[in-house]
Amino acid sequence: MSVRCPVCSSDQLHDLYPSFSGTCITSDMMVLRNASLDNRLCSGCGLIFNAGGTRGWSEAFYKDSYSLMMRSPNAAIQSFSGPAPISQAERTHQILREMSELPSQGAILEVGAGKGDFLGHFLEQSTEWRATAFEPSSAFDVLKQRFPSASIHHCDYKVFDAGAARFDLVVALGVLEHVENPLDMLRWGYERLHESGLFYIRVPNFARNPNDLFCADHLSKLTIHSLTSLAKAAGFDVVASKEAGVPIFVLLRKNGHPAASIENVAAVNRSVLDQNLPVAGNAMEAINRCQTAARAAGEPFAIFGLGPSGLFAPFYFGFDVAEISAYLDENRSTWGSGIHGRLVGGLDKIDELGIRHVALAISPVYFDQVKAKLAGHKVQVYSA
Repeated sequence: MSVRCPVCSSDQLHDLYPSFSGTCITSDMMVLRNASLDNRLCSGCGLIFNAGGTRGWSEAFYKDSYSLMMRSPNAAIQSFSGPAPISQAERTHQILREMSELPSQGAILEVGAGKGDFLGHFLEQSTEWRATAFEPSSAFDVLKQRFPSASIHHCDYKVFDAGAARFDLVVALGVLEHVENPLDMLRWGYERLHESGLFYIRVPNFARNPNDLFCADHLSKLTIHSLTSLAKAAGFDVVASKEAGVPIFVLLRKNGHPAASIENVAAVNRSVLDQNLPVAGNAMEAINRCQTAARAAGEPFAIFGLGPSGLFAPFYFGFDVAEISAYLDENRSTWGSGIHGRLVGGLDKIDELGIRHVALAISPVYFDQVKAKLAGHKVQVYSA
């Protein structure tokens, strides 16, 4: 079967690294058997997308399998882009307030609200806003219990029914990259907003996150260029955008004038790929070098970070996950959990386990910061 772009239907596509079939990794750090990474660049509109992964059955995947940050009640994604680590939800809320002065009353709809971490911060400050949210995964039960007075639904955006209700603010955080057609979701949000309503979006910024090429359920690898083009095609103006660490935050305003066509951003996204493809390949090779050197020396090795490169490497290179002594991470809410049956812990595990080799599975944004922290330990560091 020929593959076409999910946004513009063009079949003029360029194959991208890696081309892989077998056991893949999802964004909730779980394995996906008998899957594929089939990344493409569309010449027709510039979208970078995975033609494989969960494409074609994503609704069932999120309903039946997805479990992001559900390993423990306090598990949460952390943001390291500010002066001190805080939760990603709190950072996301701060940035929204920086971008817009919201009225004292209104109606918010959060798409794929997870456990409701962002919504909790929002409603704590905007107490008179009416809240509606939906979540297709098992996190729905936590969301429903946490907000008993809100309108909470267990569904996907395609089947969510708000009736005639319209909202002042629609929020989609870490969602747009998962859906099969991001333009379709933006148009869906457009229809559910009041005139001049706002759509607030957070996605992994592919320009800063080359390792996203290894994530099977991130079906679109989005850049600010793609987001701007898609937003205009759906009928939005970009009010503000901000890069903070790996994510990019974009606030859109409904303008009532969808563009007649999608602006082609293939050339500028090609330049992003020219930068990112070597980094992604080198990141994988760094893990391979680390594992090979540790095995030859008979010494333990660890992987720093929970990025998809470090989780995917054992399956890509075919080595036993048991060779990894631990996954190291600064997000305390992940400590004590296990990935591939391997312990997740802090830097104290280096001395405790006698680790002498550490490969970095993080965004290049954090390379210098992490290397400085590892300098106090007697380890060989491997990075892209």
